[in-house]
Amino acid sequence: MKLIFIYGPPAVGKTTVGGKLAELTGYRFFFNHLTVPAAKAIFPDAENLNEVPGYRLLLQQLRIDAITAAADADIDTIFTVAYSGVIDDSFVDQIVDTVTSRNGRVHFVQLTASRDILMERVTSQSRKDLRLGKMTSPDHLRQVLDARDMFMSVKYPGVLRLNTSELEPDIAAKQITEHCKLLS
Repeated sequence: MKLIFIYGPPAVGKTTVGGKLAELTGYRFFFNHLTVPAAKAIFPDAENLNEVPGYRLLLQQLRIDAITAAADADIDTIFTVAYSGVIDDSFVDQIVDTVTSRNGRVHFVQLTASRDILMERVTSQSRKDLRLGKMTSPDHLRQVLDARDMFMSVKYPGVLRLNTSELEPDIAAKQITEHCKLLS
């Protein structure tokens, strides 16, 4: 199993690039917002990950369980998440351990963009499906970016870093396939 782990701040284009990558590769696309409705059913008042610790833990467990199922079935998968630095390291380690213990491989892709671009994108129409819990407020984004190091890289080697400020999603997906040698 190959896991393409795409991470970066909110509104950087993880879902868009991940979708394009899935189209190119045929990999399953498990983007992080798929777990939000399930977690919100248990913790309906959680506005963000820091307010209710049980909410954050449930989101992480749902995500790990899904990746475990994909790894057990040897299904190549694309996963996205807004990595927040050190507070997410044990979660990332669990994912890596899950995949590698089943003879899989994790490829890390970090997407970045300028704060100005993120502020523009956060209000885009594509983020408006409230069931998915995507951030849509520039004020909320500003608070998150000020409170966490959303531009930090994971501690694993070989991370492909792509700046989506001017890079089209199709081109980013193609660069990922080439870097990770996903197409034969």
